[in-house]
Amino acid sequence: MRHVSPANRHFVVAYILLVGLPLLGLAGVLRFGRGLSAPISVSGVWKLGADGALLPAGKCGKGLASLQNALLTISQSGKELIVSVNNESLAIGSGVMEGTTLKATLPLLETPTKEPICGSDNGIMLTATVDPKLDPRSMQGTISFRECDSCSGMKYRAVRQTHSSRVEGN
Repeated sequence: MRHVSPANRHFVVAYILLVGLPLLGLAGVLRFGRGLSAPISVSGVWKLGADGALLPAGKCGKGLASLQNALLTISQSGKELIVSVNNESLAIGSGVMEGTTLKATLPLLETPTKEPICGSDNGIMLTATVDPKLDPRSMQGTISFRECDSCSGMKYRAVRQTHSSRVEGN
C-alpha cells in the first residue's frame, strides 16, 4: 500500500466538504420540493361581470353597481396578491390565493353613491373560486362590503382578459 501524503489527504477532505456535502444538500432539497406545487396563476386583467337583477336592494346595491363591468388588475407573487380596480373610488388592496380560492380586500376611498353605506369605511371584500381548466381562465364569487351584515354581496363572474381582447376593447 502506498502512503497518502498529508497534502493529498487534506485535498480529499476539502473536496468532500466543498463538493460532496453541497450535492447531498441539493439532492435533499430536490426530494423535499418534489411534493410542492405553485399556486394557480391569477396575474393579469380580469373583466368583472354581474347580473344587475342579483344586486342587493338599497344603498348596498347602488354601491356595488359601480363595479359592474369594471376591470380588476391582479399582480401576483407566489400566493400573495396586489389587487386594483379601474374605478377611482377604489384604492389598491391585497389578497391571497389559497388553492383555487382568491380572497382580497380593497379600501373604499369614496362612496360611489355619495351617501354613506354600511361598511363603506372598511372597504370591500372579493371572494372567488378560480377555474384553472378554462381558457381564458375565469372565476366566480361575491363582492361585498366588509363588516356589514345588513348588506348581502353581489355575485359576479370574471374572465381574464387576453392581450388581444384588451387591444380590441372587449
